[in-house]
Amino acid sequence: MSRHLMKALVGSSLMFGALTLGAQQYQPRSDYYRYDRGEDRNWMLNRVRTDLDSAADHTIPFTRDRWQINRARDSVSEFQRDMSYGHYDRAALDRAIESMQRVVDGNRLPYRWQQTLTDDTNRLKELQIRLEGS
Repeated sequence: MSRHLMKALVGSSLMFGALTLGAQQYQPRSDYYRYDRGEDRNWMLNRVRTDLDSAADHTIPFTRDRWQINRARDSVSEFQRDMSYGHYDRAALDRAIESMQRVVDGNRLPYRWQQTLTDDTNRLKELQIRLEGS
């Protein structure tokens, strides 16, 4: 009886450990939504560029996929540079959103990166709405 109890305890401990390990690997980015101030907005744009860099690392070099990701990163960088000088350029943000959407729609990225970049695209759209409203 005690041997079966011990096996059950060890098995449930291993399962619990695996579940908590899986929960620690991906943490939601709720702090994305606090980009009302300039430095927070800058942080969000840096995070989008970092996500694009990470996605590029998961593509084959010298392919259309990598080229689209690099173009999207350049568009986000251009918009961020203008914003850092205090100039809101709607056309630059439109280009950044459009190039991000092309990456999401036309790339053969792993599902996780597609979801991350889709979320980033939506955050750029939310930023546009906030900037247009202020």
